[in-house]
Amino acid sequence: SFSAGWVASEERFMEWTKPVLNSLKFRVSWGSIGDQSVPNNLYLPVMPNGQSTWIGANGQRVFFVGTPAAIDANIQWQDVVTKNFGVDIGLLKNKVNISFDIFERNTDNMIVPQEGIPVTFGAPAPLGNYGSLKTEGWELTVEYNHRFKNGLGINLRGNVSDARSILTSYGSGTQVNLNYNGKEIGEIYGYRTDR
Repeated sequence: SFSAGWVASEERFMEWTKPVLNSLKFRVSWGSIGDQSVPNNLYLPVMPNGQSTWIGANGQRVFFVGTPAAIDANIQWQDVVTKNFGVDIGLLKNKVNISFDIFERNTDNMIVPQEGIPVTFGAPAPLGNYGSLKTEGWELTVEYNHRFKNGLGINLRGNVSDARSILTSYGSGTQVNLNYNGKEIGEIYGYRTDR
């Protein structure tokens, strides 16, 4: 990862803004990390076991051992790449501070079910690094600070943000109740009504 910033308000050509604009800073950052927030047994062919609801000849519930899950032997961490651009502004002797950020987060090698597994396979499709997800968004924060002569102070802070996450690669499915390429995470389908 890396980050860089430029305090433009300290440059000589910005001297004329000093009575109103106290600080102006531009920020940019980029980072990549392996996402390990997925189950740690995806590469193991685990056999489920336990007691079933069936009653055996001796009047006891029967124990069972199930078929091992299908696995992808080449599974690895998801790759998360984050990019950010931000601006920080201080006005009126830093009584008003504004911060604005635009960000993008891409998850590559996202763990999703493998495609092309026939329904007669006998087990759910193995999970592997076949998908990708893109998140884009922005955030605006505004802060007001004031100190009275008697020592009391006021501090108000508010922020608003928005972000959209879209599956950019998830196989060839097209059903609206499942995942598919181009699906926005959290989207809602329903009937349109007239009154």
